[in-house]
Amino acid sequence: MHHASYIVIFILTILTFTAYAQDFTINKFHADISINEDSSFAVKEIIDVEFHKLKHGIYREIPFKYIDERGNIIKTPLEVLSVTDESGNEWKYKTKKTGNVINIRIGDPKKYVEGHQKYVITYKVVNAILFFDDHDELYWNVTGNYWWAPIKEASANITLTVKKKSENLWAACYTGTLGSKESQCSFETSINNGEFFTKKNLNSREGFTIAFGWDKGLISPPSSWERFLWTIDIKENWVFLLPFFSLVFMISLWNARGRDPKVKEAVTVMYEPPKYNNVPLTPGEVGTLVDEKLDPRDITSTIVGLAVKGYIKIEESKTEGLILDSTDYYLAKVKEPDENLSPFERILMNSIFPKELRIPGKMVSEMKNDFYKYLDLLKSTLYGELINKKYFLVSPEKIRRVYLTAGIALTVFSIIAFAWLTSPVKSIIAGVLMGVPALAFARVMPAKTRAGASVYMDILGFQEFMHRAEKDKLERIGDKDLFSKFLPYAIALDVVDSWAKAFEGIYQEPPEWYVSHGEFRTFSPY
Repeated sequence: MHHASYIVIFILTILTFTAYAQDFTINKFHADISINEDSSFAVKEIIDVEFHKLKHGIYREIPFKYIDERGNIIKTPLEVLSVTDESGNEWKYKTKKTGNVINIRIGDPKKYVEGHQKYVITYKVVNAILFFDDHDELYWNVTGNYWWAPIKEASANITLTVKKKSENLWAACYTGTLGSKESQCSFETSINNGEFFTKKNLNSREGFTIAFGWDKGLISPPSSWERFLWTIDIKENWVFLLPFFSLVFMISLWNARGRDPKVKEAVTVMYEPPKYNNVPLTPGEVGTLVDEKLDPRDITSTIVGLAVKGYIKIEESKTEGLILDSTDYYLAKVKEPDENLSPFERILMNSIFPKELRIPGKMVSEMKNDFYKYLDLLKSTLYGELINKKYFLVSPEKIRRVYLTAGIALTVFSIIAFAWLTSPVKSIIAGVLMGVPALAFARVMPAKTRAGASVYMDILGFQEFMHRAEKDKLERIGDKDLFSKFLPYAIALDVVDSWAKAFEGIYQEPPEWYVSHGEFRTFSPY
């Protein structure tokens, strides 16, 4: 039963192809090819068709991408100039690229044709000339191998439209299916000219390929720039130019709105953190002003800052393991947050030690499960403080969110819009690329005010002091709590190692806020 089904399907397939092939016959296929000095050439095809039944027209399929004799992938941009009948009257036609082929659909979908018809197709081709060491050559499939119809006669005439005469000419021709080396054809060469003819009928899916060579120096090879333009094919891939304009727009927008005002030419070393109304900025504020976002490092530095101020005590807890020891930290509340703390510091303490906490402390490892619930509140509070101090006009988080949303919206809109204009794959790639600049620039679009930019420069100066602190300078300061006092800022500014190394050999009071079972180490819960 199954074998019978396969036989029926096979027979139907053969009958379908046979019927399709017999819809028309190509009585004659002739091509005139004129090769120009710039290595481009014009092709005029005259296709004499005899229709055996009513049809709208024909399809002419021309490869524009193929593998040459040396195994290289060659892309030959092709421009259709006209499609007419033998009297010059225009045929309706549409072109479409499908895979490696340009498909020219010739005919009016509302009208039928029958009997003898002639189709004259004129087009221009570039990047198809092969430049060998001893000669240049055109290797061209005249008819193509895509016809589901026989071709009774095929011919081609090639002319070098150059001033000089080629002393030597080379020629060859091939017939048959794609890749065939059968040569049921002939050719004649004369002054800068070659004529080619088939000797037999070409069956369905058989073609006629010719090769014509001449002396070097008559044709100028394309420049590297021209080859580059042909490779990217702007006319076909114009949609990929639009993301470039999106990038240029975002660069201009960042330059206008995302850059901090320039307030100082150079960084001046500062020996203490910046102040607002004679009150030092908190470590969290300092860290946030540097990169315009609240991150775990800023929260850690603020916790250590609260410990230095006497609100928290940090106790190191070490657990021995079979291979490696694990370290955790116990945070104990020493006193309640008061008005001496900033709003951000008070909310941070209440987040660590909520009212429902029965014991006056918790392990840092325990915070990983529920501390995330307070992050949005902490961010809005800290950004609000910086806005109140006129360091930002708008919350950096809000600015980033606006551009991230715009980038996603632009991506979705572009994909939908491009889908009407190009292929689905290109529309998706180009649409994503349209949104990438906005998504990438979202991180750097928050901008400080002049006051914020000025404080930022002071912070860099303070960071420079802690990063390059010298032993004799620290000894002259004579503060036995200096290391602990500025340690939270060193954490926020990522210069802990440099700050600690500067105090080697300098006596500092052991911190009361930190309990360690070994030597004193920097608290780093993240």
